[in-house]
Amino acid sequence: MTDISKYTQQPSKTVQAILDWHKQVGDSEQARGYLGASIIGAECERYLWYVFRYACKPNFDGRMYRLFETGALEEAKFVKELRAIGCEVHDHDQNGEQFEVKAIGGHFSGHMDGCALGIPEAPKTWHVLEFKTHNAKSFKKLEKEGVKASKSQHYSQMMVYMHLTGMQRALYLAKNKDTDELYSERIRHDKTEAEALMERANRVITSSHPPERISGRRDYYLCNWCDAQDVCWGCADRALPVPALSCRQCCYATPAMDSDNGRWICDKHNRGLSDNDQRKTCHDFLVLPGMIAFADAAGHGNNESGEWIEFIREDGAMFQHGNARSNCYGGAELMALQPDQIGDPMLDSAKRLFGAVAAGCVDDVLQRYPEEDSRIAWKGHPSQLIQAWQEVYTEDIRELKPLARFDQWNYTASEYDGGRLAILWKEDVAAEIRQGVE
Repeated sequence: MTDISKYTQQPSKTVQAILDWHKQVGDSEQARGYLGASIIGAECERYLWYVFRYACKPNFDGRMYRLFETGALEEAKFVKELRAIGCEVHDHDQNGEQFEVKAIGGHFSGHMDGCALGIPEAPKTWHVLEFKTHNAKSFKKLEKEGVKASKSQHYSQMMVYMHLTGMQRALYLAKNKDTDELYSERIRHDKTEAEALMERANRVITSSHPPERISGRRDYYLCNWCDAQDVCWGCADRALPVPALSCRQCCYATPAMDSDNGRWICDKHNRGLSDNDQRKTCHDFLVLPGMIAFADAAGHGNNESGEWIEFIREDGAMFQHGNARSNCYGGAELMALQPDQIGDPMLDSAKRLFGAVAAGCVDDVLQRYPEEDSRIAWKGHPSQLIQAWQEVYTEDIRELKPLARFDQWNYTASEYDGGRLAILWKEDVAAEIRQGVE
């Protein structure tokens, strides 16, 4: 019999702890508040729209987060080497930050790796600098085809940077992570291509409807691995499969164009929306119809509790979305219920007769585990949570199955048997363990 143990070996506890730490820290980072120049060249424009509306989130493991960090560390080495061969390199602005370019009201932005003068092929020309690392297969393709053909997103990123800074050339400097080989290519600014990318960014940012899908088939190869697949095509688990509700998904929220600060405004309440505000939402939340994949908007209206949108499902059933207490399905209910539960006759009757809200849809777990009435078993950095749980309960939290998971704008939490709660605070990069008391 063939020995397959070498294919199924698990990482050591030390390695796993390191990868878990990278996963916890990486997942705690909030999504960028702007559409990034680094992804504007993505093949699917609809995907960009979902990213900008906080409607999807990548699910990276600890190894990938660590790999991203390794790539960032390589940038300093490239800067050192360019200076060593006589180039004048600027990799930070006067405040010690990466050079940032902004456009479209500050909603489109990017951070350059730097700029340089004295590049041997054209020593009198300023160049945008772009540093990347590749595995051997990707590097070989890069050498054969060049940046534009093999890494179109990198090419588009540089095109935007040149366009917004006025520089006419960019230097793409890449490393083969397997062999340490280097590759460089000078890129020429193309006004037509750059303007097309800017127009694309403007469409994504200003549109209240998702662009057309890149394919008419869900099993299309680009759709198969896309982070937005569930919200784009729909899924059986949740009617509104977004990571968390955000004002950016609401009909009343508009990206303002009166500054370069990436400001959002709420047309319903006539006020600005900070990034934190956008992650809370209010009872007037009215989802953009394009976020609902299993039904089409068929009309809208008003009642004493506010506006509502009527949807019709593929099977002909109809339901109304609006304030959850006004016989409508609220945003949290759409996130919690399955598509075939929306419009269920029994649930509709309960909402109509009693103003019921589907169980669990308005549950903030911290209301059941308030700090003042719970035992705070531990507080500290997310990287120490696994060890702390082991010390408090002599159990490996990774081997436990949560009773429930919660993902709010400022925290994620997992509830375990025995009234135990593990919390990861997103803004403060902190964690804690709470235990309910009778």
